[in-house]
Amino acid sequence: GPYCRNAVPTDPLLVTNSSTVTVLFNSTSHRSGRGLLLSYATSQHPGRGERPPGMQRPLWAVVYCPAGCKDIDGDIWGNPSQGYRDTSVLCKAAVHAGVIADELGGQVTLSREKGITLYESAFANGLHSKRGSLSEKRLIFHKACHLPLPACGDALEVAAFNASSWWHEVDALGQDRAWAAERAALGTAGHSWAAEPGSEGAWLELDLGIRRNVTGECRPHPCIITKGSSEQYDYYVMSYRVSSSRDGKNWRPYRGSGGQEDKVFEGNADSHGEVSNAFIPPIVARYVR
Repeated sequence: GPYCRNAVPTDPLLVTNSSTVTVLFNSTSHRSGRGLLLSYATSQHPGRGERPPGMQRPLWAVVYCPAGCKDIDGDIWGNPSQGYRDTSVLCKAAVHAGVIADELGGQVTLSREKGITLYESAFANGLHSKRGSLSEKRLIFHKACHLPLPACGDALEVAAFNASSWWHEVDALGQDRAWAAERAALGTAGHSWAAEPGSEGAWLELDLGIRRNVTGECRPHPCIITKGSSEQYDYYVMSYRVSSSRDGKNWRPYRGSGGQEDKVFEGNADSHGEVSNAFIPPIVARYVR
């Protein structure tokens, strides 16, 4: 130091072997603004030696990530299903993978394994990862079952779809084509669901058939994947809120880990890419809207 206002220091990372750090913060006369943001993390010491039965990990580590990792400098390469290039910012990758909430941070378990030839980019939990080339090692995040995280876990079966409205398209030949609610299932061939043009407060509802704990065995934080309709029309949802119900009558807005305001999920930027967002904490519901 010292670090002054928005000036970028030549060496922004401070490393110390001590268990105590004292920071002196001097403010100016201004009384508004973001204030001081200080993030820290311990070095990547291996855990206590626990390893899953039959697994030989080159490096099995437990790392604590502070809150606010989403906005720190540095890039990430890869995605939850492939893993991440070992040069990625570790805690930022953990937010991208959906294993921690950016607002709270938390403990993550990971291993370093053999790298792969190509890491595909993805947009997840408000972060873009880059397309990366071959690396010697890669980062794999783990949970209690000690298996690599799937991209979004096993897909829940939906008993029925419903919507506030849907578009009845009439083509040049006078033929009617319904962009109905049931066409909202990810992977449906052809056109998707679309609300009636001009409608406000549109919603899509998923009936899971029975009340479910929307979570996964290996991923305690389930996720939702959205994709636009790239057939003929450039349709996609840029942002959305989620609410859930156990009986279809009483609805509870999803407020995320902070719990103060309804969480707004960042959606798609085009009609062909997939975007995933994690539910931290998970929800118990039969209906999701």
